[in-house]
Amino acid sequence: MSLRINNDNFGAYCAKFSNERACFQALFDIKWPDGYRCPQCGDPRFYLISTRRLPLYECRACRVQTSLISGTIMEGSRTPLHRWFQAIYLHTQLGCVNARQLSAAIQVTYKTAWLICHKIRRAMTHAESGRFLSGIVRVSDTLYSKRLTPTFEWHNQEQLLLVGASGDSSEEPDLIVVEHQSKANLRDKYDCTDPTPFIHKHVAPKFIKDTVFTRRYGKNMNQTLAWMGYHITWWAGRIFRGIGPKHLQAYLNQFCYYYNRPSHTLYDELLSDCVASQRITYKELIRSTVSRRLTRCSPRASRPASQTG
Repeated sequence: MSLRINNDNFGAYCAKFSNERACFQALFDIKWPDGYRCPQCGDPRFYLISTRRLPLYECRACRVQTSLISGTIMEGSRTPLHRWFQAIYLHTQLGCVNARQLSAAIQVTYKTAWLICHKIRRAMTHAESGRFLSGIVRVSDTLYSKRLTPTFEWHNQEQLLLVGASGDSSEEPDLIVVEHQSKANLRDKYDCTDPTPFIHKHVAPKFIKDTVFTRRYGKNMNQTLAWMGYHITWWAGRIFRGIGPKHLQAYLNQFCYYYNRPSHTLYDELLSDCVASQRITYKELIRSTVSRRLTRCSPRASRPASQTG
């Protein structure tokens, strides 16, 4: 599947950030919007050490050295900064990009592209983790990868989700939170988990008692939320060719990240969130993936990722 992007826009972006030096000032402004501050003592004075691939900033007071990518998702990466910038840009275009598309677009290996995608997804998850729903809050269950079969039994690909939304009306929510739910203890595909833990986790305390919970069927169904699973399934299928339950939550966070932000600020916010989020290494990703799979007794625990990621 080829990546169809606006070549003029992407070409102009690549020309703007065509080398490492072009990225330095942009990262500096995001990392220290009010000017340099030592991460150790807060002193604003520094010596610039520019003899390395990336400049180092040495505090004049305590002599601690820090780089532009320390404390970011790019920390420890050997991928050039302008490739990272291109990857972040492409993650804000046309509903996202998968690892194979990214590999071809920015000319890196599939493994590197896969890792970049997961790190960017990690930054999105970190940004969404502190969000609480407030005001008029509605919650509903919905299904990911729903199969239109006249049976009460779960299909292997079907996954139960809870969707929380806040907004002035039920037509188009302003903010959403989507969480993958276990179906292990459910009687059948029309059963639902207790929404109370979800509500207490994602709704601001003062609005919990007024939160309205409805099912995905029946006369009180909130159609917007009940059909959210369909939109997520379509999005995941179009870009990633579907997602298994082991990694589903990370992609749900990514979907919410896009939904909860206006398109004209998406790039600036994602770049800032990538700078503000801590890195995760390839070994940590593999270890956490294998750990989750072994916990669920998966027969293919040694395979770390989907084909398109």
